[in-house]
Amino acid sequence: MQSFYRRSLLLLVLLQIITPGQAQGLGEADALDCTIEPRTLAEIGSAEEGIISEVRIKRGDRVTKGQVLAVLDSVIERLTVDLARVQAEQDVEVRTGEAQAAFRQLERQRAQTLSERDILSARDFDEAQIKETIANLEVESANIRRDVAEVELAMAEARLARRTIRSPVDGVVTEVIGVEGEYVHEQATLLTLAKIDQLNVEVFVPVDRFGEIGLGQTAIVQPVEPIGGRYEAMVEVVDQVFDAASGTFGVRLQLPNEDEKLPAGIRCRVDFQTGRGDAVVSSDE
Repeated sequence: MQSFYRRSLLLLVLLQIITPGQAQGLGEADALDCTIEPRTLAEIGSAEEGIISEVRIKRGDRVTKGQVLAVLDSVIERLTVDLARVQAEQDVEVRTGEAQAAFRQLERQRAQTLSERDILSARDFDEAQIKETIANLEVESANIRRDVAEVELAMAEARLARRTIRSPVDGVVTEVIGVEGEYVHEQATLLTLAKIDQLNVEVFVPVDRFGEIGLGQTAIVQPVEPIGGRYEAMVEVVDQVFDAASGTFGVRLQLPNEDEKLPAGIRCRVDFQTGRGDAVVSSDE
């Protein structure tokens, strides 16, 4: 759906006439209409179901990767973690088993001494050996149960962590849908983030120019006023499937925007004829 929307928008741009003010400084006959879009547009949801207890961002906020965006109610999950931690950290069962195993070892040693002196029957000696073996197995079982408790603790902590929604990228909040007190499920979208430190420049090129544009080629992009300026972008995608209805093929360029001065979602013009010595001038000039 997003790809269809982007294609429809670009087709509309191709059909529109740029006003003289917008085309100022773009007298090149081979310049093409384009749109500048976010590098990625992420719809952020929740990995868990629950009630939203806190939303920490609003539309227009800049966020960093890993930043907390929202938190779900986690009372039960925190109690589950506390219980799992108590079970994982207690070692009474292990120490009890070890004490029992040590006692059974002494019994077996005494029985062995008596058996060697023909004072103890073979049956009684075998019984002492079996009791020692059983005690050692109980220690192993206690250690296994403690290991399982530690795994259950890690799982409980992971479930708790999933109820805190963090940003997967550095970006800008473009929409906030979820509100405090609202119930959400795994398929619900809570907010939308746009990554704009790198931008996509989308352009449809007439098919008669196919073969002129290659991967890695540079081009000059000029956003419409009042943004203006001239920026260098690099071709990273050239579609190999044409659009028969419009007689065009799609090209995507990567436009650096580390300082995030350029906004996304604006129209532009792009000139692929950079071999004539065109200079790149920032919008500050």
